[in-house]
Amino acid sequence: MIVKLFTFWRLGLFLVTYLGSLVLPKIENGGLGAIGKGHTFNFWTSWAQWDGGHYFGIAESGYLLFSDYAFFPLFPFLVRVVNLLLGNLILSGLIVSNIAFLIFLLIFFKVIKEKYSPKVAQLTIGTFLVFPTTFFAVAFYSESLFLLLCALTFLLLSRKKFLFAAIATSLASLTRSPGVILIISIFYSYFATIHFKPRLIDKRFLYILVAPFGFIFYGLYLFFKVNDPFKFLTIQSSWERSVIDPITTFVSYIWVIATGQQRPINDYFDLALTLLFLAILILGRRKIPSSWWIFSMAVILLPASFGTLTSMPRYLLSSLGSFVIIAQYLKERPRLRIVLWSLSLFSQAVLATRFILGYWVA
Repeated sequence: MIVKLFTFWRLGLFLVTYLGSLVLPKIENGGLGAIGKGHTFNFWTSWAQWDGGHYFGIAESGYLLFSDYAFFPLFPFLVRVVNLLLGNLILSGLIVSNIAFLIFLLIFFKVIKEKYSPKVAQLTIGTFLVFPTTFFAVAFYSESLFLLLCALTFLLLSRKKFLFAAIATSLASLTRSPGVILIISIFYSYFATIHFKPRLIDKRFLYILVAPFGFIFYGLYLFFKVNDPFKFLTIQSSWERSVIDPITTFVSYIWVIATGQQRPINDYFDLALTLLFLAILILGRRKIPSSWWIFSMAVILLPASFGTLTSMPRYLLSSLGSFVIIAQYLKERPRLRIVLWSLSLFSQAVLATRFILGYWVA
C-alpha cells in the first residue's frame, strides 16, 4: 500500500512541477538548473537548487568551500558512490533521495502501526506526504536519508536493539547536525528501560556509546582539515546565523510582525508553521512516547537557536512525532482531514513549483 501511495504521490509531484516549469516564468538565481549560469533551464538539475547545489559540489569535488562545512558528509558520500555506477551525479542524487524516502515511509508506517494501529499509521503517512515541504525529501537534499535513519532508530529502540539503534543514530549524526539530538533520545530510551535506576545499568549502556561516533568522526575530520572541529557551527555566520536562544528568535520575529515592519512573506509562513508545530507538540505531549517527543521538540528548537526561522518549514519534516499527533487528531475528524489535506497538498504543489522555477522556499 505504501509503495503504491508513494508512486501515485511522486507521479503527481512530477506532473505538477514539470508542467509548471513549461508555462510559468523562471528567475535567475545562479543555482544549478536555473537560468542565471549562462545555460538554459534544466528541469532535473533544478531539483538540486539552493542547498542542493552545495551537496552536489561536495559529491563532485569534496569540501572546497568553507561554506560547505555546514553540510554533513554522509548524503554526498552515498551520492558519489552511486555515481561510480551511473556516471550521472544528478541522477545518482535523486535516486538516493527517492529510494531513501520510500524506505523511510515503509519503516515509519511500521513503527506507527506497531505502536498504535493501521489507521493511525495510514493517516500519519498521508499527512506527511501532503505536507507543504515534503517535496524536499525527493530533491537533491539530505532530508530523506536523515528521515530514514531517524525512523530506523525509533524502530530499533522499540525493539530494544540498542547497538543497532546506536549505529543508526551515529549515521544520522553524520547526515545532518540535528542527528545529535537522537543521542538524547537513545540515552533516554535506555534509562527508561532500566526504570532510571543506575544499579541496573548493564552492557547495553556500552552499546549506546556508539551513538555519537558519526558526529565525532566529522568533528575530527574538520579538526585535521581546518583546525576547527566545530567549523559547521562557526561557518553559520555565512548565512547570517548566530547562536542565541530560540525564545529570542521567536520574540524578534513576533516583534517585527507586531510593529508592522515589512518582511518577506516567507517569514510569516516560517513563524506561523513553527508555532503551530510547537503548539501541537505541547498539546499532544501524552500522545507519543517521551523519546519521540524529546526528539520532535528538539529538532524545532535547535535550528531556532540560530537567530532565524529560515528553512524551518523544511526542518519541520524531522519532527516526526508531530505528524503522529496530527494523525490522532484527524482520526475522528474526517471533514477536518479533507480540508487540511487539500490545503496542504495545494500548498505543496505551489511551493514545489516555485522551487523548481528558482525561487527560495525553505
